[in-house]
Amino acid sequence: MRMLTLSVVWLVVLASMPLQAADEVSPPASEWRSYCQSYIKAIDGDTTVDDRDITYCLGVTQGLLNGLKIGAQLGALSFGSRMAVNYKLDPNDVFKQFQAQDPARLLGICAPPKATTPDYVRAGLKYLEKSPELAKRPIGEVFYEAMQASFPCN
Repeated sequence: MRMLTLSVVWLVVLASMPLQAADEVSPPASEWRSYCQSYIKAIDGDTTVDDRDITYCLGVTQGLLNGLKIGAQLGALSFGSRMAVNYKLDPNDVFKQFQAQDPARLLGICAPPKATTPDYVRAGLKYLEKSPELAKRPIGEVFYEAMQASFPCN
């Protein structure tokens, strides 16, 4: 019963929050691109790059990667709950199945296990280079699309 009460309270809190456009929450891809181009220069040995550019790129990129992972887990949990209720399945069995899945695979992003932050940044930059018209869109949306395009699941 306590879990149901907490769930209802959480839904009420979410429903009462003002909606924001994606571009108000996420900076434009052009901003990320600018800082991350500097980050890649630093990775490649340029010692004149401003540390703040590196920090910004790393912070945003790690935030995006963590957001994708957590979003996939929350989505799987929500979908699993709906399946268990709608089809009268044992919730524990359903959740065990979702827990066995790699969260990134649920999003259609299958990067190599040893992929590093520079690999993700380079993939995002390459995607933006191929489609410069995306630079005005929120980096959260563009980064997700870039990861799917760069690291598709078979």
